[in-house]
Amino acid sequence: MIVHGYDIVMEIDGVESVVQSDDTYPSVEDWKTATEFAMRLAQVMHPDANMIDFVQCEEYEMEEYAEYDYIYETPCTLQ
Repeated sequence: MIVHGYDIVMEIDGVESVVQSDDTYPSVEDWKTATEFAMRLAQVMHPDANMIDFVQCEEYEMEEYAEYDYIYETPCTLQ
């Protein structure tokens, strides 16, 4: 299983910010869900922000997982 990493760049009230994630997160399956995750995270972390703008999403293969034959998906747990 190839693990993909995502660097989501956004501007929060004019200040550039980068959120890094990968598809081992339960809610991240592709670039679209990684972007949605990052935008929601920004809304939670900056509740007083007036403007959160998406700039770009970079997708790449994570080299640190290349040595493993198989990576199990992280189970989603509700508490």
